[in-house]
Amino acid sequence: MNPTKTWRTWLPWVALGLAVVGALVAAGAFFILRAFDTPVRVGLAVALVGLAAFVYLEPERVRRWLTGREARYGSNALVLSLAFIGILAALNYLASLYPQRWDLTEDRRNTLAPEIQEVLRALDEPVTAYAFYSANINRDYAREVLDKFALASEGKFTYKFVDPIANPALAQQYGVTRDGTVVLVMGDRHEQVLFLSDEEIANALARLMRPEERVVVFVTGHGEGDIETLGETGYSLLKDELTNRNFTVRTWSLPAEGSLPEDADVVIFAGPTQPFTDKERQVIQDYLANGGSVIFLFNTSVEGAAEPDADLQAYLADQWFVQVDDTVVVDTSSPQQPLIAVGIPTARHPVTQKLAGLVVLFPVARSVRALDGAPATLSVEELLHTTDRAWAETDLAAFTTSTPEGAQVAYDEGEDLPGPVPLVVVAHDTLTDARIVVVGDADFARNGFYQAYGNGLLLLDAVDWAAGQENLITITPKPQTQRYLKPLAGYGLSALALTSICLLPGVVLVIGGVVWFRRRMRR
Repeated sequence: MNPTKTWRTWLPWVALGLAVVGALVAAGAFFILRAFDTPVRVGLAVALVGLAAFVYLEPERVRRWLTGREARYGSNALVLSLAFIGILAALNYLASLYPQRWDLTEDRRNTLAPEIQEVLRALDEPVTAYAFYSANINRDYAREVLDKFALASEGKFTYKFVDPIANPALAQQYGVTRDGTVVLVMGDRHEQVLFLSDEEIANALARLMRPEERVVVFVTGHGEGDIETLGETGYSLLKDELTNRNFTVRTWSLPAEGSLPEDADVVIFAGPTQPFTDKERQVIQDYLANGGSVIFLFNTSVEGAAEPDADLQAYLADQWFVQVDDTVVVDTSSPQQPLIAVGIPTARHPVTQKLAGLVVLFPVARSVRALDGAPATLSVEELLHTTDRAWAETDLAAFTTSTPEGAQVAYDEGEDLPGPVPLVVVAHDTLTDARIVVVGDADFARNGFYQAYGNGLLLLDAVDWAAGQENLITITPKPQTQRYLKPLAGYGLSALALTSICLLPGVVLVIGGVVWFRRRMRR
């Protein structure tokens, strides 16, 4: 065999294969990148070089292809193919100009609720949604949700995906600190959406359309945490996120002022270490009696408080049916240490609806319980509990004689409160619309723990609920049709197996045999 002839035989086909591979690479890169970038240009260059090499090595074959009968038939096929591609391109172009979507699901699951469509029709300014999603997060669900709003808004709602790592300036401009945050911008106002859903976007749009001031006040004067401190013990991260959600955040010295501000939507007591005076307790009671909203974050008495505020605890128990225990929660299931209690959402409530699949860490927490016997006008509910491997320790002597982390304690049946231990309780007076949130720990929302798991999200949603901002739009729930597949059994299963395994293959074999026999008889 002549090696030169062999080489000349297969080399043209290598060049043609290289051209095909280059064309496929260019098409795939363009489909993924949606731009004429380097991978696309390199693929086209390889395709052109391979095609030129094939023409150079096989000029006679190419000439026959272009002038022979195959070329004439091939040209007809080429014209038909180009015409078909042209029709598809024209249809796609028209579809891009006039997009339409039909929801063919029985329960209209992919159609925005009528209440949300009404909000979109009422928009008096265009809204742009910036979805800050890095390459580490899948965008499919976000694109599906935002597409529904864009198509239903008649051009008033548009969206863009932004990589916060590649474009940190824009993320910083809108105060984005969490990957997967969506920011709705209307004029000079913006609203963050941390938990993406139809309802959350609709409520954010409603807040943008009604830009009244919402005020959150942090009370000072009793050793509470500082919202300006940047260290681990401060609440600066909480303040920044509240500000990014269009809340006005300020501090208020209760001992100096002698009252609570009338314009406050929510008042927060973040870890007081000193008891309140009788006058201050009366101010708090009067504020709640007039329909105010308060969030209490109580540390344990072993974390520096001079003594438990027994009078305030008695008021909460008598008037709000919320028992704040003087205990320390010990959680042996905690992945950190036993004094960092792991709170698990156990109730469906606006404060916890976004915590699905998330836990909250409470370092050195106390138990907070809902008491029985509340009147019909008062709704009291426990929201988060530990696992049953935790308990609330009532004997605090071991904690006061050593550091809490080094204390040696054990569960005493009949004395300690067994798990699951409640950690967060909310109460709502439907007569006055007063609301309180009581948490058995103030450290979970400090900078050191704020970004752990669902810690920050819990307090942000607690503020929204206390301010009455958790559900500005009441959406009628869609009915869900339940479908059940009843598996075959007995004779039905046997008939299915016989049909699929024996009958259908047998029919094919019989038809094949008949065709073979008829052709043989014609010879």
